[in-house]
Amino acid sequence: MLCRFLWLWILLRRADSFSVTVPSSPVLVVRGATALLSCEFEPDSNISNVVITWQREENAQVVHSFYYERDQLERQSSDYVNRTKLNHKDIAKGNASLSIASFGLKDAGNYLCIVSNNKGTDRRVVRLVYAAFYSEPMLSVLLKSTGVTVQYELEGYPRPEVMWLGSGGQNLTDHLEISPASDGGLFYVKSSYITQSPAFNVTFTLKNPALHQKLQRHVNISYDFFLQRFTEQRTKQPFDDRQEQHCLS
Repeated sequence: MLCRFLWLWILLRRADSFSVTVPSSPVLVVRGATALLSCEFEPDSNISNVVITWQREENAQVVHSFYYERDQLERQSSDYVNRTKLNHKDIAKGNASLSIASFGLKDAGNYLCIVSNNKGTDRRVVRLVYAAFYSEPMLSVLLKSTGVTVQYELEGYPRPEVMWLGSGGQNLTDHLEISPASDGGLFYVKSSYITQSPAFNVTFTLKNPALHQKLQRHVNISYDFFLQRFTEQRTKQPFDDRQEQHCLS
């Protein structure tokens, strides 16, 4: 009786000592990139004993499975067909990390890394966060007898921070429209500033905090009955510092 108790205690101790390690913080993945879900365990040179399962935590959807020394994809969700990959050469080294190609908005969320071998079983959660750089702002200027409307349109993710600033740095009232994220995983943003002044100097600023992206455009406009002049100086930080000038006559 005592021997059976000791053997059970040894098995439980071995199981408790087996653990899986994943990143403690969410993993940010850019739209269209390949996501790497890091997952490591105590090495086992005999991979015939290793079972690796990746699945969505929210709905238990199977993302990738490995056992009997090969991928087992019969139960893989159709959302991940031909998009997932394990590095088989590194499994014996304790590496169960998974890559997911062409990352999109619907791929964001929690993933369970479940690993089993002769030493035990453990599972941990990897959280993936989706983001997309905002596109080059598309400018339009509408001139009417009642005033001028300056508008920028662009796409990206997540919801941005948008501001229009006057020449003295004061925050100006603006109109902002953000359409829901499309199937392509992008918000469509339309921001405009309206003024009755015949001459003004304003700055449009958009920030995407998730990717530390900042877009800034300086707009200087003056007009009368005979001359309409528009000058746009573009400053994109930190990704480009080009400047362009346009004239309307």
